[in-house]
Amino acid sequence: MIIYIVPPMIVEIAIPELTLYPNGFPQHWLNILFLGKRPESFKIHAIVTTYVRLVEGAYVHYRLARQCVHNLWNTHDSIAIGSHNLSATYFEDCINSMHRVVLCMKRIRGLKEVPTDLKRLFPVEPNFATEAVAMRLRKIRDTIQHMDKDVIKGEIPEGTPFMLIATGRETPVLDPNQPGQTLKVIDRLVIGNQELLFVDLVKWLHEMGQCAEAISNYERVGKEETGLKHLAGT
Repeated sequence: MIIYIVPPMIVEIAIPELTLYPNGFPQHWLNILFLGKRPESFKIHAIVTTYVRLVEGAYVHYRLARQCVHNLWNTHDSIAIGSHNLSATYFEDCINSMHRVVLCMKRIRGLKEVPTDLKRLFPVEPNFATEAVAMRLRKIRDTIQHMDKDVIKGEIPEGTPFMLIATGRETPVLDPNQPGQTLKVIDRLVIGNQELLFVDLVKWLHEMGQCAEAISNYERVGKEETGLKHLAGT
């Protein structure tokens, strides 16, 4: 958590850092490209590979967006409008990838061709794949798309957040030594009438990453050790 002083406002950036998997999941790509361990079933290969690459994409876009928010509030000699706009673009891309990750995980868990041993490496039902979380991500993804249509049609109400921005509530600082100061805690994403706290977003990203790691670790074991065929190569 980092605090910036932007008179007459104190800005607290409460956007958690993603510390896990800084390099993505290279073992998955090593298995496929060099070790010949891609799934024998092409449809299984397609769904698990799509899952892994979308998780990697969501991680990259989250980190880029987070850095842009810090750049915005830590620039004191100009208004870093470019960082503001880029953060919204990156967060929108992150949400879109996360929505697709949920769809992939539901499909992976539902396909009978996916080895049971792999499914056992996942939580019984990952939180991010529950209907409640899936609906929250879908609503924000849909709002992003609908907002574009409203903007193009000129039907956007005055004051409506029309891109996915990092923001938060502002409260007066009750300190006589800091008269007139306001504290702004940036802890959520907002677009239209939709909000999403960063603590929830990061929690789901961590779970998505753990499942991607499970796929990579499972593939690494290989057919010779597991005796399974679908996610081991020849």
